[in-house]
Amino acid sequence: MSNDFDYEEHERLRERVANEADSVLWTFKAYYEGADYYTKWDRRLDWGVFGIAALLTIALIWDSAPQILLIGLAIITAVISGYRRMADPGDKAENFYRAAHAYQRLFDDFRDYIQLELAKEETGLEEMRDRYEELAERRRNLNEDMPEVTSKWYDRLDDSVYDEVESTEKAKQRLTGEAKLFDSSSQHDLTEEEVEDRLSGDAELEQESEEEKE
Repeated sequence: MSNDFDYEEHERLRERVANEADSVLWTFKAYYEGADYYTKWDRRLDWGVFGIAALLTIALIWDSAPQILLIGLAIITAVISGYRRMADPGDKAENFYRAAHAYQRLFDDFRDYIQLELAKEETGLEEMRDRYEELAERRRNLNEDMPEVTSKWYDRLDDSVYDEVESTEKAKQRLTGEAKLFDSSSQHDLTEEEVEDRLSGDAELEQESEEEKE
């Protein structure tokens, strides 16, 4: 391993990558949750209209049902059809599936980046950062282009979303554990507390640096 590799900078980058990948993972899962709900709701409305229309047809053929029942069935059919047209759950489901697929592709690219680039010191920090910025920009673009996913879909999720990855530890370890680099000769393998302190203390360190210059 190279002695001039900045392991602390890599650890900060790994933290940022973990946060982005974690957000993308939960987002595409939430979109799938919403898409499945709207698909089921659309099918229920279809079956409802079909069932009531069938009853109405049978009643008209037999010509034995009370007039009030026929009118009631016709009104219910019209109401359901109108609601379905306005709510359009089928269209919402299609848009949500499209968004879910886009975010899932982005998550897959994050995983490839983590395993094939971020985990290899020879990739170089500059190339690692450039690739991260590219993926982060794709996420920002998706956030602008895709339909809004509300908190109710996130509320339906739990930690089983991490079945997508091969670990059961905290988000960073789940998503970027295999990308952790350290120099055993220089004891760069930081503890979780040390990493947290270094990451959350960026502003303080910068301030100290400016004071020293003065």
